[in-house]
Amino acid sequence: MMRGGAVLMSGMFDMNNYGDLLFPLVAQDRLASAGYSLIPVAPTGGRADFPDALPTIDIAAMMSGDVAAAGMLIGGGYMVHANSLGFLDHYGDPALGNWAGVGLWLGATLAGALRDIPIAWNAPGVPHPFSSRQQKLVGAALRAASYVSVRDEGSRRLLGTDAADATVSLVPDPIADLPRLWSKADLAADYRALLARKGIAADARLLAIHIRNRSVAGVDPARWSAALRDFADAQGLVPMLVAVGESHDDPAVARRFAQTIGAPCLMLDDPRSLREITAALAHSALYVGASLHGYIAASTYGVPGVLIGRPNYHKFSGFLSHNGRPQDLATDWDDALRIAATRTPGREETFVPDIVRDALDRHWARVIAALDAPDRQREERRDFAMALMRDAIGGEGPGWAMTPLLNRRMRAQPAIAGGLFDLPPMTKEKP
Repeated sequence: MMRGGAVLMSGMFDMNNYGDLLFPLVAQDRLASAGYSLIPVAPTGGRADFPDALPTIDIAAMMSGDVAAAGMLIGGGYMVHANSLGFLDHYGDPALGNWAGVGLWLGATLAGALRDIPIAWNAPGVPHPFSSRQQKLVGAALRAASYVSVRDEGSRRLLGTDAADATVSLVPDPIADLPRLWSKADLAADYRALLARKGIAADARLLAIHIRNRSVAGVDPARWSAALRDFADAQGLVPMLVAVGESHDDPAVARRFAQTIGAPCLMLDDPRSLREITAALAHSALYVGASLHGYIAASTYGVPGVLIGRPNYHKFSGFLSHNGRPQDLATDWDDALRIAATRTPGREETFVPDIVRDALDRHWARVIAALDAPDRQREERRDFAMALMRDAIGGEGPGWAMTPLLNRRMRAQPAIAGGLFDLPPMTKEKP
């Protein structure tokens, strides 16, 4: 059996968001053992501002076929939806933002069909329901993939009734694989260097805090900070504000709340690498926050944690169901500190059981099996491309398909209104 070649992996890998940038690193490690290399695909084709983040190519390069590939891997993260990403500054240009999100999974499926290469899903999330019209293409995309997985039951349900025609596996978020990439012992030197850089005593025990704007909406910063300081002092912990998502304005939110916390406090709003963030979480005594990947990272290294579901997305309860710890979900910050008070900071326990690691082993075995069998789903890939063409012509009119043959002057004429998907505006907050 022939193995090897490059696998294109689509996701929001051009933004300075901790969790999103970990997906290619974890996938690269898993695929290397089977002889495959990895090429991340992101809307802009840019590289995030971390030295250990992988470079990307853009969606156009993925679609063109100029970059040779043996397979297509979709995800992870909250990326299977039909909404505009224009609310994010990074994708603010409507010429990109309106279709970039769809391009990362539907476009990736089309790229796989056009290239005639296998398609696999790396347990992405589905944040919103699809319309009945959209469901037809969602179903065709599911059937075109050799292996489909999502990270929670809510996502599987939102894929709609067509998901019943395909086998959709439920898989724990792949970031739970982090210790395969960097062991806790390997991260010890990075952690010591962080404490020295921030002027924090080497024997300090840190309370890792992640604040997202949605989790503190309507919260009085002074009252919040006083409660946090009282809790940290009672536990003998030094607060550390970890800003893991730049696109969510995490650094600005953390700095605003830090002003009222008082010293000592470690502000990690200027992380130098993904590895440094991981080291900070892995060697903390306790985690309390609104970041799913912050919670997962801390938990995989034996750090007790509380996840704040404000609002409570199904990705939160989904992972807690996988690791059997629904008790780690809090409704708000008061509830979170109450739950955290029942934990034992600094005592390493198993918060990600073997069943999660076994599930991820099976997941990657299925991904690799899909890549190793390029003939599987070949007819379904072709059917998807035809379904997409029919839908596009139905929405845009026959002129859409004729446009490539027109000269430049004729192509410059206004296009017919309408599109492949209805693209309702999203709120400022991304799940």
